[in-house]
Amino acid sequence: MRNRTEQQGGLVDVDTGERVMFDFNPDAIQDDKATEFAEISIPGMSHPRLQFTGGSARTLSFTVYLHYGATDSVPDMIKRLQSWLYPEYNGEILEKAPAKLLLVFGDTWPDELWLLRSCNISRKRFDKNLECIFAEAAIELVEYIDKSRSAGELREA
Repeated sequence: MRNRTEQQGGLVDVDTGERVMFDFNPDAIQDDKATEFAEISIPGMSHPRLQFTGGSARTLSFTVYLHYGATDSVPDMIKRLQSWLYPEYNGEILEKAPAKLLLVFGDTWPDELWLLRSCNISRKRFDKNLECIFAEAAIELVEYIDKSRSAGELREA
């Protein structure tokens, strides 16, 4: 596990290094994971037997506030966030899946990779030129895992 020193949360594209740093860290981050079981009915038993069949995707959900005066303009941050929902094409041929991201947030999720599942933008304030200067971005990330994880790995991390 790497020690992080950032005082500001953000999302970082692992391939390009592009970032969206949070002007204000989220008030709350919802971390959801579920396990799935098959219910096997046994004649005469009051309850079914449960057999583990797999796990569901782990998701993180939170809202970030994008405000003028940051390194990037609010419209630029919105465009970057939304671009992470799309793949890259070479003509009509799929070249690259949507970006894998790191969630920079202290030591909480140091080396876990995430995909942006959804990004709902609410543009709230506009300047005299009608450029958005304040927005809320409701973010949902899904954990990118390429091999199974055991309970012991999580306890030791």
